[in-house]
Amino acid sequence: MSQRQTMMRKIVLAGLLTAAAASAQNISIGAYAGAPFTDVERTTTISGISYLPQSAKFTVGAGLQVNLPLRLRLELDALVRPANFSASALISNTLLSNTSATEWRFPLIVQYRLGKGTLAPFVGLGASFEHLYQIKNAVTSGTGSFASNSPGGMLIDGGVDIKLKLFRLSGELRYTRQFNDAIFSLSQLNQAEFLLGAHF
Repeated sequence: MSQRQTMMRKIVLAGLLTAAAASAQNISIGAYAGAPFTDVERTTTISGISYLPQSAKFTVGAGLQVNLPLRLRLELDALVRPANFSASALISNTLLSNTSATEWRFPLIVQYRLGKGTLAPFVGLGASFEHLYQIKNAVTSGTGSFASNSPGGMLIDGGVDIKLKLFRLSGELRYTRQFNDAIFSLSQLNQAEFLLGAHF
């Protein structure tokens, strides 16, 4: 192998390593924990049956962020929270069912970063898809039964990134509007939550 070929290979290798390092800087993974302001289901009474949410209000999950040109950022998350509710006869106060499920949401968001300093605000717009798993004691038909599809929705968010030495913290508010019920006649189509994230 000639000296020229050796030099060319070193240059190509250095270029590939530089590109890989730059690409890694543009991608981050994160973990989320948060508190929803609303339940998955709404409290209501239909035909003498009272439906009452029974879920603990917490959200956890993970996210992948890709930095784009023009201060844009693409984010894909997987978020999970419990979705439990009870149905009781209003007159006799008899428990008819106690249904439990796990709600997964998959938001895809385009965010615009308003700054590059230690504190960097951002706003975002995106789509969200919801699906319910691990359903127990499901109502078989009508109010409180589960839709077979995964309803979509849209969301807006806003928050701030806090850049630290080893990782980045984020705090944000999200509002999601689902287009259809995942739980017939009970789904809370308007959802809002606070999320705290750590990104690496």
